[in-house]
Amino acid sequence: MASVVARDRRRRWSLVAVLAAVLIALPAVVAALPSPVAPVEPGRLRELMVRSAAQPYQGYAESTGTVGVPDLPNLTQVTSLVNGTTRIRSWYDSPERWRFDVLSLGNEHDVYRTPEGEFLWEYGTSRVTQVLGEQPVRLPRAGDLLPPDLARRVLAAAPGDPVEALPARRVAGVGAVGLRVRPADPETTIGQVDIWAEPDSGLPLRVEVTARGGAAPILVTEFLEVRLDRPDPLTLTPAHPPEAEEHVLMAPDIVAALGVANPALFPAELAGRPLRTAELAGVPGAALYGTGLSAFVVLPLPRGLGGRATEAARKAAAIDLTLPGGTGVLLTIPPVTVIIERSTASRRSFLLTGLVTRSVLERAAADLSTAPRSGR
Repeated sequence: MASVVARDRRRRWSLVAVLAAVLIALPAVVAALPSPVAPVEPGRLRELMVRSAAQPYQGYAESTGTVGVPDLPNLTQVTSLVNGTTRIRSWYDSPERWRFDVLSLGNEHDVYRTPEGEFLWEYGTSRVTQVLGEQPVRLPRAGDLLPPDLARRVLAAAPGDPVEALPARRVAGVGAVGLRVRPADPETTIGQVDIWAEPDSGLPLRVEVTARGGAAPILVTEFLEVRLDRPDPLTLTPAHPPEAEEHVLMAPDIVAALGVANPALFPAELAGRPLRTAELAGVPGAALYGTGLSAFVVLPLPRGLGGRATEAARKAAAIDLTLPGGTGVLLTIPPVTVIIERSTASRRSFLLTGLVTRSVLERAAADLSTAPRSGR
């Protein structure tokens, strides 16, 4: 009798185990099912995605990066975006009114956009910061990884690059249609960008970025939950708890983070690529060269920060460079290429980075190393 009871108990637990396995696997099975949506011509889908900023939505997204960029001085919050998983809850009404929350263990960082400006709320420190004026250039942040934002930035940077259709798939329970962008410039390190969107509005729901020659994406961002309706206005009202500290931020954060007080005088051309702007939309201290996905940025660094950044790069297996007018270190972590150089001619340190090949950035660093010194 005891053996019969034992067998019955084992059968029951076996059944429980099987049911648990089915429940665990169910989301993956549902996501893999064919999505019964009509295909959309890739060129038309690109247009819908670019114009999707008018579509309200609210949802929860996760972005997972495996780039492996090392932490650089004063830029840890930026490098963490492509190293590991970022969890974001978002509410979007229009380009002038939205909110996203970055969720982490024991803390929450909220960013609100209203017609009056931006407001930052730190739950852990009970701190509210109002950003006065526009920030035409700023450091990347978690909201830039939301699928709609990332997809629209990629498509805006590569308007003439070829696109092709991808099989439909389910994303956050939505039947999504897809396209693949293949950069035409052979000197970008991006091999392809795959985007899936809601077919009627064109709202991007999932983005995969793969480095040139890579077998798997190095960045995947997607909604796990999404609703295409307008969020409650109260949700979009900045938090102002009575006990919170209130601060005002006036300087663009890229200047504060890098400590750049005096702008450099940048050459009109580096590596055969024209200078698009020496102030990045009016903010001193940064330059943009080239166009599309193969553009790169040049930032002057203060003496102390340049040295710390060089040491951090060396710890991450950067290699030393000998330049015509100085020295530098090169760090290549596909698809990102970084050079930190010290120019003897200008007696300044610079950080050069972009989604470009090593040869492009080395030529740029060589040209920059012999440029004359700017006023300091």
